[in-house]
Amino acid sequence: MLLVLQWLDEGMAVDGDVMLSVPTAAAELGFEGDDGLLALMAALGVLEDEGRVTVTWPGRPFDSAEARVLLSPEIARDAAALFGS
Repeated sequence: MLLVLQWLDEGMAVDGDVMLSVPTAAAELGFEGDDGLLALMAALGVLEDEGRVTVTWPGRPFDSAEARVLLSPEIARDAAALFGS
């Protein structure tokens, strides 16, 4: 849901593109420390394995706090239908 809210806040890009600050998202979800960051990254991995998102790390390898997340077309379509203008 956090990803959908972020996507809505960023203007609902047609391709479902969302830039996610991993440390900020972890803090918003109440995850703390390195374990919290790892938990969030694991959750992104599960969503990716399920085909709900595609995650890329546009920064330097092993040194990026920003993730580019593409929502699946189905999730973007449904969120736009529910929350869009």
